[in-house]
Amino acid sequence: MLVLIGGCAYVSPESVYEGVRGHDRAKTTGTSQKPADLPNYDKYEKEREALKK
Repeated sequence: MLVLIGGCAYVSPESVYEGVRGHDRAKTTGTSQKPADLPNYDKYEKEREALKK
């Protein structure tokens, strides 16, 4: 049972990134301000790896 509960607590870098994207979009809902166009996680990760080289 503890193993199942522990699996629910796993937070991946992808889920954190997607949460930030969603939060940014939600902040601008109902305003004339456009949310920043953040790329999806896969594109973000590729750009990040390219900068490390």
